[in-house]
Amino acid sequence: MKRQFRGAAFAAAPFIIGSTAHAQSSGAYTAPRNASVDATGAKTVEVEAGAGILRVEGKAGLRQVQVTGTARSSSQQFLNQIKLIAERRGDVVFIKADIPDSDWNNHDNYSAALDLVIAVPQGIDADVNDGSGDTKISNVGSLEANDGSGSFSVIGAAGSVRITDGSGDLTIENVGGDVRVNDGSGDINVRNVTGSFTVESDGSGGIYATDVRGSVIVQSDGSGSIEVTKVGKDFRVESKGSGSIDYAEVAGQVDIPERHRDRRYRGDYR
Repeated sequence: MKRQFRGAAFAAAPFIIGSTAHAQSSGAYTAPRNASVDATGAKTVEVEAGAGILRVEGKAGLRQVQVTGTARSSSQQFLNQIKLIAERRGDVVFIKADIPDSDWNNHDNYSAALDLVIAVPQGIDADVNDGSGDTKISNVGSLEANDGSGSFSVIGAAGSVRITDGSGDLTIENVGGDVRVNDGSGDINVRNVTGSFTVESDGSGGIYATDVRGSVIVQSDGSGSIEVTKVGKDFRVESKGSGSIDYAEVAGQVDIPERHRDRRYRGDYR
């Protein structure tokens, strides 16, 4: 059985703001929101993003955090209220999309969002809180992330990665430490992890992992298939609802629920 690894397309995807069609669907009025913050000596970039597309990209030799943003709204009045906060707080560079609460637009169905492309020094730690919209992060150090909805991808992290995700597909590749995930719904695709990969909880959606040097551990999975291959240590599934479990090329011990123990496959991801 062969599978196409579902996250592979992200590796070549450019870090750009969304298309004109996307911008038009979110609001007829747009305006730039840009900033630059000195990152000399900074240890962490903290990002609080609301609605909108988010890109965080580590770049070699960069000594600043450079933010290129586009505010979008269906109303010129509310467009003016969308602010970008970018400042140094000790050894933290703090970036926030300051978008008015949804209470102000309940009566007239106004929309507001702030798309952000954030260039950071390569290898800096990142702490990201995102509301809704697609998110792509690359070439950071350790990553701690909370995501509401929309696809979320990590392509390159030198340290550990921990993600709490509501809904939307997760893609995690090229991580130098451990990966831990709490996920509501959507597929989880993981590839090329130096440490271990642990799913603390998963509601629905498939779990696909390959090239994990440490162990693969699924503590609790609701529904959806689990497929792993090329695991350097153990593979363990502690609690499984519906869906199949398939595995191959596991160097250590395999411990899965009894009803799944007669299933395995031979093959690889490409």
